[in-house]
Amino acid sequence: AAPLVAVALQPWALPLFAEPGVQSYSSAAFAMGVMGRGTELENKVGSEASRRPCCRLELMGLGDTAGYRRLARGLLQQTGDLVSGLNVPNKKPGEPLLEWAQVLREELPGSDLCIHYSLKHQRSRGDPVEAFRRFCTECAALGVHSVLLVTGPRGPARDAVKILEQLGGQHPVPGWLRLGVAFNACLPTEAERAQERERLVRKLQTGIVEEVWLNTGSDTELLVAGAAFARRAAANEGLSVKLFGSVLLPNEGQLKQMNERPWNGVHFSERYLSSLKGMEECTQEVLGAFRDGEVHPIIESKVRNRDDLNALGALLKAGFALDSTPPVAAVSRTRRRWSSGAATVVAGTSSAGDFTQDATQLPGVKIRQDAVDANVLGEALGLKELPRTGWVRAGVQAPESVAAHSWGVAFLATQLCPDHLDRGRVLEMCVIHDLAEVRVGDITPDDGVPPEEKRRRETEAMAMLGVTERTRSLFQEYEAQESQEARFVKFLDRLDMALQADRYERTSNAEGPRNLSKFKSAAKMLAEEHGLLHILPK
Repeated sequence: AAPLVAVALQPWALPLFAEPGVQSYSSAAFAMGVMGRGTELENKVGSEASRRPCCRLELMGLGDTAGYRRLARGLLQQTGDLVSGLNVPNKKPGEPLLEWAQVLREELPGSDLCIHYSLKHQRSRGDPVEAFRRFCTECAALGVHSVLLVTGPRGPARDAVKILEQLGGQHPVPGWLRLGVAFNACLPTEAERAQERERLVRKLQTGIVEEVWLNTGSDTELLVAGAAFARRAAANEGLSVKLFGSVLLPNEGQLKQMNERPWNGVHFSERYLSSLKGMEECTQEVLGAFRDGEVHPIIESKVRNRDDLNALGALLKAGFALDSTPPVAAVSRTRRRWSSGAATVVAGTSSAGDFTQDATQLPGVKIRQDAVDANVLGEALGLKELPRTGWVRAGVQAPESVAAHSWGVAFLATQLCPDHLDRGRVLEMCVIHDLAEVRVGDITPDDGVPPEEKRRRETEAMAMLGVTERTRSLFQEYEAQESQEARFVKFLDRLDMALQADRYERTSNAEGPRNLSKFKSAAKMLAEEHGLLHILPK
């Protein structure tokens, strides 16, 4: 039987972003080491029209070292500009991963290799922390560029999170090997997704993770939100990570497998699973979203021959040329679509015509077209997906987002704002008082960041966001805490925190013996000063 290959597409590598006049590279250049670590050419970015896809290949189903050598001398020599690196998966115990890596280094010198390390399949190697450290060291000695650490389905209790934490923040081979972790953004319930986000935060808090690999799925909103969360969580730890996102190559065999024997932890929509056309359309939409979000797509399907490679090339061409937002009529849940002049929010399954009619019925109202651009509006809405760090660390399941907190503060303002204060300024300040966190993350006192440094980061973030001068001025007024309006909003910020902490305690959403009293103590003191103790929970 022909060898099986899974193709991982890497839009950031050279051929995809080649500038006009810059040479593209064939399989001969691949073999001569063009795919080496951190080449300057990888960073060249051309115009949108000049982007061409290139690929990583995840090698599957080979079984033995001879199969790897045949593949390296055969199909890999025919991949041309599609290939920029190779992934070696760990699918069962006892696989000679290092031996396979050695073969690939011999046949394709300079290739960018990523080796997967499954804790489920490596249980026989002794102490898991020392075994993983030793494996990374051996990989680096072979010239492997990255290792993807996964727990595996129904894996050991000492999972990827615990192994990274037990390394004590010490990278096995710093500077020589990138460490990657998995992240499933498409779990079916918000509670499961919140738990997965917390696991990712714990992985990133070790300070040694450099790559995040998103599981495959068809929900573009969840994937984009997951990628945005991963970037913000990494930035909050002072890390810059590469993001990879999994997609499948649409074909009848793959579709049948996902319907009859779906992979563990993989979730697809009815539209995706209903037909080959639905699978193709969903995959193209995901690729478009990955393109816009700078997530490097990875194809996890079997590729046996040149025809499969051609199908892959056609999929990429279609996906990367597609508007990442699908037609409104095809959307079964809320989506956002951005145009250059103003934000258009498309909800539910309303048709485009119906929405346009509703949106234009604003007699005498002229909406500002020159205040901010689409990118600013889209980035600001990222606060809807950014969980409040304090609740995450307290073990709260499905914690509120920063945007939800800002709404709570604004609602309290509508009920408690004194008549002598400027209500309009107060409400605007409530809405934007945490806006900088969309860039710098939700920094808490437990992070050990000095107040002056926190203020500097947030001030710089607001300057870079591109919001209106009024918004920046209100943010600075809030930070300075000199006006009565600013001090009132700060009080409401603490009050909302106290009310939310009580809600979590009453609904038993906090894990274990923890209580949230520390979140309420500051608000209690402020409430006492203002004679509002009666509105706090007893």
